[in-house]
Amino acid sequence: MKTAITTLDPMVFEIVESDVRPPDPTEVLIRVKACGICGSDLHAYRDPSHWLSPDASWKAGRAIGHEVAGEVVELGSSVGRFKIGDHVTLQPRLFCGECAECRMGRTEICQQSSGLLGGELPGGFSEYLTVPQENLFRISGSVDFAVAALAEPLAVAVHGHRVAAQLDNSRPTYGERVLVLGSGPIGLMSTFYAKQSGASEVIATYRYPQQRDAALRLGATQVFQSEDEEGLQSFCDSTPVDLVIETVGGSADTAALACRLVRRGGRVGILGVFSRSVMMPAHVILSKQLRVAGTVFYSYVGFKHDYELAVELLENNTDLMSELITHRVSLQDAGTGIKLAGDKASGAIKVTVQP
Repeated sequence: MKTAITTLDPMVFEIVESDVRPPDPTEVLIRVKACGICGSDLHAYRDPSHWLSPDASWKAGRAIGHEVAGEVVELGSSVGRFKIGDHVTLQPRLFCGECAECRMGRTEICQQSSGLLGGELPGGFSEYLTVPQENLFRISGSVDFAVAALAEPLAVAVHGHRVAAQLDNSRPTYGERVLVLGSGPIGLMSTFYAKQSGASEVIATYRYPQQRDAALRLGATQVFQSEDEEGLQSFCDSTPVDLVIETVGGSADTAALACRLVRRGGRVGILGVFSRSVMMPAHVILSKQLRVAGTVFYSYVGFKHDYELAVELLENNTDLMSELITHRVSLQDAGTGIKLAGDKASGAIKVTVQP
């Protein structure tokens, strides 16, 4: 099989040939059909001290990519949940299923996780991928594979909203005003899920025109440029916001901004992946009696997995979601894909590698 592996030049991938690893009894071999490029992939490239890339070895010889969709081509001897030809999307973080956290359904904080597909483990920039059956979710064959790969960022948004709801005795988003900071893929998915969950108003910030247009299509009722913090503060002062979802991360000060913008007694969900330690305004959190939660990955909340909800939403909104796929590149052009994903002036929202 062909795999695009990283080199020390973030715009250059080396195509290597290797044998396909057959599945163990509880594993499934999938033919990768689409793999989205995530902002965390870009963070890791640009900053070797990033928490997702603790040393420079991340930057060379890796098959990255964790937003994956594909087709089942081989089953392990003990697999009973899938059949050959099924279309699937995958949860990339592996989990043991045995630790206390896993037994509670909190697989996203598994203490014995062997890693992340596309991180410490080989990922989706490859023609084939062998995956534990527990990490796969079936999706309708009518859904474009590139759209199916959006299940990962959508599940991140779903998890963030569901965890934030639990901060207020499981109070739902229904009827609330929700502010989403950032309109990258995670931000756009958060805007979409807030609207789908019944928010009365969804306010979103954006940096680029394509992000503004996408946020409005996905359900935003009001948009502000990210630089217009004064206008945004004025709006929130006159129209109290119940929940702020932060999705910017990087080196921004948006975690503190979220605390300043939310109403007294409100909730803040931190979804953005930061490349450095950021200051949180403890005095604001205390005086406004805020509830703040950081969330990453996905798991069971109640009796339903975040991925199950994400798949249902994609199946019911395929045309709308397909508009987010702005660029598709081949495995051989993975470097071009990385360049496009990092250059929002190109009009990019979601760039997908299709091996």
